Amino acid sequence: MMSHDAEATRARTSTATVLEYIGSAQTVEVTGEWDNWAQPIAMVETDGVWQTSIELDEGLYCYKFIVDGTYIFDPTNPERSYCGDYENSLLRVRNHTRPSYSAELNGEELLVTYHPGSSGSAHDGTPSGLEGATWLANASAWVYDVSVLGDGKHTIHVEGRDLEGNLAYDLLIPFWRGPHSDFQWDDALIYMIMTDRFVNGNISNDGATTGAAQGADWQGGDFSGVTSMITSGYFAELGVNALWLTPFNTAANGTGKAADGVHDVSAFHGYWPVEAREVDPRLGTPEELEAMIDAAHDAGIRVMMDFVVNHVHEQHTYFQENPEWFNTGCICGQPNCDWTEHRLDCQFTSYMPDVNWKNRNASEQFIADALWWIETFDLDGARIDAVKHVENLAVTNLVSQINQRFETVGTDIYLKGETAMGWSGHSLEANQEQYAAINAYMGPEGLDGQADFVLYHAVVNNVFVSGQENYQHLDYWTNRSQDQYTPGSLMVPYVGSHDVPRLTSRADTGTNDANNQWVEDGLPGQPGDISAYNAALQAYGWLLTTPGAPMMYYGDEYGEYGGADPDNRHMYRNNTSWSENEASLFENLSQLGQLRAESDALRRGTYSTRLAMANLLVYEMRHEDESMAVVLNRGGPATVAEFDAKDIVRFGQGSLENSTLTVPAHSVTVIELNVSNEQNFTVFGCTDPSAINFNSEATDDDGTCQYPPPPVSGCTDSSATNFNSEATVDDGSCEYPPDPVLGCTDQNATNYDPLATVNDGCEYETEPDANETGTNQSSNSTGSVHNGTDKTNTTSNSTGNSTNTNGSIDGNETNANATMQTCQGCCGNTFEVPSDEMCPMVSCEPCDKTALDEVSSATVVRNVLVGIIVVVGIFLLFGARRPPEELDTNIEQDTLHDENVS
Repeated sequence: MMSHDAEATRARTSTATVLEYIGSAQTVEVTGEWDNWAQPIAMVETDGVWQTSIELDEGLYCYKFIVDGTYIFDPTNPERSYCGDYENSLLRVRNHTRPSYSAELNGEELLVTYHPGSSGSAHDGTPSGLEGATWLANASAWVYDVSVLGDGKHTIHVEGRDLEGNLAYDLLIPFWRGPHSDFQWDDALIYMIMTDRFVNGNISNDGATTGAAQGADWQGGDFSGVTSMITSGYFAELGVNALWLTPFNTAANGTGKAADGVHDVSAFHGYWPVEAREVDPRLGTPEELEAMIDAAHDAGIRVMMDFVVNHVHEQHTYFQENPEWFNTGCICGQPNCDWTEHRLDCQFTSYMPDVNWKNRNASEQFIADALWWIETFDLDGARIDAVKHVENLAVTNLVSQINQRFETVGTDIYLKGETAMGWSGHSLEANQEQYAAINAYMGPEGLDGQADFVLYHAVVNNVFVSGQENYQHLDYWTNRSQDQYTPGSLMVPYVGSHDVPRLTSRADTGTNDANNQWVEDGLPGQPGDISAYNAALQAYGWLLTTPGAPMMYYGDEYGEYGGADPDNRHMYRNNTSWSENEASLFENLSQLGQLRAESDALRRGTYSTRLAMANLLVYEMRHEDESMAVVLNRGGPATVAEFDAKDIVRFGQGSLENSTLTVPAHSVTVIELNVSNEQNFTVFGCTDPSAINFNSEATDDDGTCQYPPPPVSGCTDSSATNFNSEATVDDGSCEYPPDPVLGCTDQNATNYDPLATVNDGCEYETEPDANETGTNQSSNSTGSVHNGTDKTNTTSNSTGNSTNTNGSIDGNETNANATMQTCQGCCGNTFEVPSDEMCPMVSCEPCDKTALDEVSSATVVRNVLVGIIVVVGIFLLFGARRPPEELDTNIEQDTLHDENVS
């Protein structure tokens, strides 16, 4: 990545401001805002250097050089500003009375130099931030030994004043120590997080529902959730070392219409800011944001914030108080409002005012806000949203101020832009406009890099999703990304983002719903066909082994599915809900990510083609003493020749034998070339054997060790009454319910057992004598009730026996005091009845079945006997004494009770 060679602006040693132009000319003048452009000032040349001094007060001034009669920008000053309708160079004049500092970091020695103001006054003591440093009087500098500081990121803030009381311009000195201090942004694997859709770590800050359409409302993700993923080692497992998070600013409440003008959507994504310097409480507190960034730095992870510089929401404080800072143009994309022709003044929607960067007050305020976020939360970089929709000066001024403020000892603040472009045709010539638009914002005074839109549109859908273009096409456009962008730019290739449908849904064969947005359209489901995951492996296999700082969109590591925005912004799912295909993809991509983190060749190497065929691509990545060969195979099993005995397969299922590599179908294989047995490899990971994620192959501990939770004692038997679901170690305290005890549980029974818990049958006393008075006896098993007081037995038993008013019970029971006589039954059998009763006539079935006429006769006799019995029963019924009225009532209630039970 290019270096801007920035340093802090130094104090003025005189009251005058010196302007300088270098170049061959006949005459050079300077004119500017300081006198309302009234009188150009002639500059004096010495050895090709033209100079002049001007007495100016502290402030901002537009100016231009007039070289041989032609007005030009100052070629050494990247900053611009509009005065009226004209763009000019921007001069920042400091207060000449105030001193300043500059710094250099050489190994473990930090040298901070003091620069007095125009009075030449000495510094008053040691500045804050440098306590304990040694003063070097002959150099007007302090030497500070940074070896006393621990590993990780440090930012020293130097503040002080001179002996006359003039406050010095402060100095920030951000730098890293330890194993992550040699990081370059070429090493970055950037993981994009839409914070609200990642992990909900603190449910107390979840925002209220807004009534937005399904999938377009807040869902609870927050800074605490990101922190938990950092400390769990999740990003280290993927080889991720840089996080890009969507904007932190407080976003609009309520909803707005989507681009279709129908569906309501909320501001969960963060791109509708309403406050300049406030953290959205639905994402967390400022303290939680600081804790997240600290956790990232402890793990060697850089953090980038998304800056919205093109627009605000209509509820924004700036729009309410300073409407003149904003354009009042047409709506982008509507008739006569082309996205390109009106890129600088059209509004994305009617409720998103467009920032006018030609207004210097607006420009300076947005730059100051960006500096505040980076300084306050110790950020490491920024993604600049919608770059092509702001004036070029928005980028150059922002870059210049950020570099001067934060790159004081060479620590790079990576600034990545979004200049959304497409891809035209199949020729390089047809895409020159695309490359030029992106390049316009990059260079030594511009952005460090941008999203590689041309490469994305050239290969992702054409090659990996549809398969319409072959791997020769992939190779060609990969090479063009190496030679078409501004030299030194670090591009960000990607295969998925928050603006496009999910990769696996687009690659899901047999479906056509990947571009659907809303539930009524029919949204994509989880792909069941492995071909979608094969395509994702090929795409990410290529992305993680080619030049640039690749970007992985959250969830793509396991193949999250989804249609167009907002369906491509599902809540992140953890591995408990992954399918087998998703788990396999994650395993492969995490291995590739870790290999990339370990390999200088894959991170910083140069791309060169070795073999390009329709479905097979072999290329090499070379860096100094290390080379890697990568084989992408989207077809059937294949072989590749011309390897060496010292080559080793580092990733994939390929096998090397006799200089021939055999690779399976739909595979990615990475081979390290010409490996020396003496070569030592740095492998980052957990080196503590007691940790649950101990890596026996790790050579350098990366701080990701995880340990099992402390044991929890308790009862671990789920059948126990005191079972503890959180217990991990049984302490013998389990308690169980007592064993069942069989016996009679009825207290009225003669064999009642007070210890019994389960009734196994009860026994009762013998029926009382009919003449004996007493209390009601309990019902027996036949359901009869004996009321001794009136010597009348009432029966309602299960056998259907009727009530007998003479004290006897019809059926098998008899009065115990009665004298019995024997009566003749059927077929020689006998039975007993009380002696004071006549033997009843019985009706019998034939004792043999031989004669039908005998059966008929018996039937006649039986019918006659039945009639006689009925007559006798009627006589007995009317001859008996009537029971008391209250007994009738009881009988009725018992009968009703039985009906209710049944």
